[in-house]
Amino acid sequence: MSIPNNMTVIEVTVRDPDNEFLKLIEYIKSLAAPGHSFDVMVDPDMRENKQSFNMDGDGSFFIKQIKQNNKLVKFKDGKLVENYLRSL
Repeated sequence: MSIPNNMTVIEVTVRDPDNEFLKLIEYIKSLAAPGHSFDVMVDPDMRENKQSFNMDGDGSFFIKQIKQNNKLVKFKDGKLVENYLRSL
C-alpha cells in the first residue's frame, strides 16, 4: 500500500487480549473526523501525571486506518468485526 506524503505509519506492540486498546483507537478514529475536535485527558485524577492531547479531525490529527497483525481492523456498532470466513 502506498502511503500518502501527509500520513505517518506508527506501529505499537501491545498485550491486549480484550482489544481494549484497539477499541480506544477505533473510537478516537471514529470521532476525530472532519468537523469534530476534542481533547483526550490521560490520568485526570493524578495532577503529576495528568496530560491533555488535542484531536483535530480538520487539522493535523486524523486516523486513516487501523491494522491488527497486518490485517485491516473493522468495527460495526462499536464491536470488532472478525474476518474469520476469509481464513476458511
